[in-house]
Amino acid sequence: MAGLNVIEGWVRDRGRLHFTLIDPDKQAPAKAGELARLAESLGSDAIMVGGSTAGGKLTDECTKAVKESCRLPTILFPSKAGGVSARSDYIFWMMLMNSSNRRFLVGEQVKAAIPLSKTSVKPISMGYVVVSTSSRPTTVEVVGEVDRISENEVEKAVSYALAAQYFGMHCVYLESGSGAEKTVPEEMIKGVKKNLAIPLIVGGGIRDAKTAETVVEAGADVIVTGTIAEQKPEKLGGIIAAVKAF
Repeated sequence: MAGLNVIEGWVRDRGRLHFTLIDPDKQAPAKAGELARLAESLGSDAIMVGGSTAGGKLTDECTKAVKESCRLPTILFPSKAGGVSARSDYIFWMMLMNSSNRRFLVGEQVKAAIPLSKTSVKPISMGYVVVSTSSRPTTVEVVGEVDRISENEVEKAVSYALAAQYFGMHCVYLESGSGAEKTVPEEMIKGVKKNLAIPLIVGGGIRDAKTAETVVEAGADVIVTGTIAEQKPEKLGGIIAAVKAF
């Protein structure tokens, strides 16, 4: 199980991917199920479930509703050990690479390891790198106590991404945060992609098809949208279509 790079296999078989992120803190389970059903109908490839504060009960209820509403694979995206649900197919087993807090480097993972081992949920190891693109820090920047990576610090982002690859992680996720004013800069995506041999995921601040197109052209293998899917689901189809055009 540890040797299988699921994301790499999906990218190889399907091309560029789109994941819909659903935060259990932001809608009731029934609404989450509706959003998952819509995402599937529009061509999204997977449903991510999680957020910066979501705990176990909410995550479990949301995951259950998603699984009952669509056939897409579910991937947990937890901020803490309590965000694990045995109902999911996969979990992003991630390290917040640029956190200054041991809790997000290995602490929460240690707490979750034994409970996870008692489920059938499959881990997908990920290097999670948060990039600062907003005038105000996003929730993940504050909660994660990140070593700030500004928009022009391409080499710093590359360094963190390569560290994740050298640790043996299966993918890198460049994230500007939920509700970010802008997505990760194009030049940063290009710089990271050029140096990586594993799939690159990009999320945060992607609110329209044009931005999604730019991010994919820059080198993202997977696009993640969360806030726009929750607030303006009518835009989701155009974003997914832009990703699938490559």
